[in-house]
Amino acid sequence: MPQPGLHGLFALSVLRLRPAPRGFALGLMAGALLPDLDTYPQGVAVVLGMDPARAEALFHRALTHSLFFAIGVALVLAGSARLRGDRARMAFAGGWLLGSVGLHILPDLLAWFDGVGILWPLWSVNLWASVVLPDPVQNLLRAANFCAFAAYLFVLGKEAQRRGMGERELASLRKEAKVQLGFGALFTPLALLLPASQYNFLDGAAFLLWAYPRVLWITWRMRSVVEGDGLNGA
Repeated sequence: MPQPGLHGLFALSVLRLRPAPRGFALGLMAGALLPDLDTYPQGVAVVLGMDPARAEALFHRALTHSLFFAIGVALVLAGSARLRGDRARMAFAGGWLLGSVGLHILPDLLAWFDGVGILWPLWSVNLWASVVLPDPVQNLLRAANFCAFAAYLFVLGKEAQRRGMGERELASLRKEAKVQLGFGALFTPLALLLPASQYNFLDGAAFLLWAYPRVLWITWRMRSVVEGDGLNGA
């Protein structure tokens, strides 16, 4: 239940608070969205026959959700920036650290009904260990990924419109949001009808092969909008 779209919305909300130095906003967005890349080894494991629950426990919210990873990436980026005298890259490193820890790892720990390898591989924390969600609820949370992506793209489009982006580009972005919402409408009834083992395969394929990479690509393509003046409200 990664919900990267919600993490993206968190980042957009933070960026509206005040102007940010060049590089920080994109780093914040990367930190908010990219830790869920560990869903790919999880998906491969399921395709190869591993039980979905075991695959999620082994691979998701592990390496890329650990403080070691978040801090390590930030240190590498900051070291590279210092050697090059690149202030934008240094700001990106700061944005990455805040995004990955404050906008991704912490919300996952508090809200997503699962454990987080906060010091993986040494220590994981599960504040919801006593909570067992029935299959339909787990499935619905996964279906909500597409709706969260739609909301994220809609808000991103609003910011692009405020910045004077052309109507053709805005129409394309609105179309992307509607397609994500359409996937949410498609998978919501399936979430109620199918057992988790069958639903996870269909939902995971759509999420991993199209929805998630598509949103990452759109975010990168619209990096000038994300950077802007920190998405500071007009």
